[in-house]
Amino acid sequence: MHSRVRRQGLEKTVPRDGDEPGNSWLDSMFIVVANVVGVGVLGLAHAFAKLGWLSVSYRVVMLTCDDGSWGIITLAVTLAGSLYSGLLLTRMKTRVPQAVVYADLGYAAFGDLGQAFVTLFAYTYMTGVCLSFQLTASLFLKEMTNGLCFVYCATLVAAVVLPLAQYRNFSELTSISVIGALSIVAPTLLIIVEVAWNGRFQPVETEWITDAGFEAATVACMDVVFAMAGHVFFVEIMSEMQDPRAFRHSLYCATSFLSWVYFAVAIVGYYFIGPAVLNPITNNLSSVVVRRWCSAFVLCHIVVAYVMAVMVLARGIEDVVFLRPHEDSKHASLANRMSWFGLTSAIVFLGFLVANVLPFVNDLLGFVGAMSGVTTTFVFPFLLAPVILKDELSVMHTRALQAVACFSCIVAVVGVVCSVHRMSNSYETRSPFSC
Repeated sequence: MHSRVRRQGLEKTVPRDGDEPGNSWLDSMFIVVANVVGVGVLGLAHAFAKLGWLSVSYRVVMLTCDDGSWGIITLAVTLAGSLYSGLLLTRMKTRVPQAVVYADLGYAAFGDLGQAFVTLFAYTYMTGVCLSFQLTASLFLKEMTNGLCFVYCATLVAAVVLPLAQYRNFSELTSISVIGALSIVAPTLLIIVEVAWNGRFQPVETEWITDAGFEAATVACMDVVFAMAGHVFFVEIMSEMQDPRAFRHSLYCATSFLSWVYFAVAIVGYYFIGPAVLNPITNNLSSVVVRRWCSAFVLCHIVVAYVMAVMVLARGIEDVVFLRPHEDSKHASLANRMSWFGLTSAIVFLGFLVANVLPFVNDLLGFVGAMSGVTTTFVFPFLLAPVILKDELSVMHTRALQAVACFSCIVAVVGVVCSVHRMSNSYETRSPFSC
């Protein structure tokens, strides 16, 4: 959306150029799955090892230092909250049909200030996601190629992503989104079978309540949140649908699929491996062949999600920097194509640069989840809805939404502090651009 037009009011919004919106709810479901599932699911079993099976952590809820852990309840509550947050965004998009990006809902609720805050955290999230995707895709490619130099792996990932990132709309990415969504099923099944098959010979002890420290448990919770994030893309996905109201069907189906994948990997991984489970769980696979096949499928999924993240981030930067309406790839002028190539190249190059400098990934994901994953998923929707949907919500409902937003803010702050501290402690010195 043209930013100057937006400041004049949403009633004057100019739609993106190109074909009329045409994605069905089924297309959008695959796009959601391709966006949301990915790196996060591979760390859920490790999160269970830090959080235990069932009991709720008073350390996070009450911000004390008592022992306890989240476990299954954390995953279930986060899934439910993520679904409800998405449904709120669907209702708000229906109420503000001119909204094209997430920040437009912030503008509709709180004017320029709301738009600025949503834009800041949305761009932070998308940038962090792009960086983490470049890093993890390179690591999985290195695993798949039996230790190819990391610099070469990062270069190959960038070379694959950049041409695909020249697409401009989700409707143009429907086919590869299906591939991305389905490509996570194969490694999930391989992981479950391999872990269960080998784990039956070596019984392990699991805990309902772990003695993990407050910091480790908090970072693990942020990993769970990161696995549910992706709401920053939802308004844009709905903007390209035939009927944005049908997006709720996409959410129901996508969440059902996410629940199966997340619980299966987390429970099987923790049950059969126990506290020794690693992040990502593919590092626990004993079969080299299975590990390589899993890496190949996961790499395919991450590349698709990476392409979508680059596309959305580039569209946002294009709106702000060039102050012009969006053009899709089929109707773009040569000058527009060149500027788009420059934007996507800059984003991919930044990811390549960071991937060759930062030696860790686990804590980076926790930081992104705490910094922007919590705010875009569990803060902004619950703050914007009482304003945009005020005539649809009761006073009690409004207060409940605001309470969730306030609690989520506290969780985000605690998560950021713990993630930064964890990163500073776990940093491993290595030469930049080394194999």
